[in-house]
Amino acid sequence: MLGACERLAGTPLPFTYSVILHRTIYLYCFLLPFGLVDSIGVLTPLIVAFLAYTFYALEALSDQLEEPFGTDANDLALDGMATMIETTLKEMQGETELPAPVKPVGYVLT
Repeated sequence: MLGACERLAGTPLPFTYSVILHRTIYLYCFLLPFGLVDSIGVLTPLIVAFLAYTFYALEALSDQLEEPFGTDANDLALDGMATMIETTLKEMQGETELPAPVKPVGYVLT
């Protein structure tokens, strides 16, 4: 598992993929009103704005999820997970001296 996570963390997403995704979203959102204006009419700007917001939000989300093994607030809480695994294993072995649980800092578990 550790090797798979290291491979995942060490493999960056090629820049060209993000550029192609970004340009495709721009082009789609630019051409979408022309395709919808005959069928939707007056509501076209509202529908296009909603769809464009959704696509741009998904793009921003993909940028945030690209590197899950960092120390940012939205990254995986690896220290907390490791402490919980250690505590569980020590409990299973019958040890009484357990590590202190990880406390969230600013509502973020690190």
